[in-house]
Amino acid sequence: MQAASLGIPFQPIRGLHGTDVATAGGFAIVRDPYSGEEVYAIPRIRPDWAVLHVHEADDQGNARIYGSPGYDLVMAEAAARVILTAERIIPGEECAAHPELTKVPGLFVTAVVRLPGGASPCACMPDYDVDPAGIASYLDSAASEAGLRAYLERVNP
Repeated sequence: MQAASLGIPFQPIRGLHGTDVATAGGFAIVRDPYSGEEVYAIPRIRPDWAVLHVHEADDQGNARIYGSPGYDLVMAEAAARVILTAERIIPGEECAAHPELTKVPGLFVTAVVRLPGGASPCACMPDYDVDPAGIASYLDSAASEAGLRAYLERVNP
């Protein structure tokens, strides 16, 4: 996804030598024109959609993520379209007053949904922490389609 977020067709990776990952993935080897080193060319992944959970967003999709965004920013740039779920919807004027807090600009966003607790059972720090029992319940249920369907109905009545 890093390659897609940068608008390039592949990402050179040097850490796969000596593993079966490159062979299993069918990755090509290319020569670095600067060092002469052989590296693997990993094709970009450009998903149609990314669904990201954020702390705050305005109705135009300008989003704030407090703490580490992890790969959320890369996914937002790599995907063709983005849906945001947000703990809180804030006025656009608030985003405009502090643009430095906007991590995902609205130009990447197709839709915004207010969904408090939407990252659960994972964390949305500092609003709430990881729910280990919730993750265990999901993992137990996700082994089959019927189990996953029952889990989703149970947590989203």
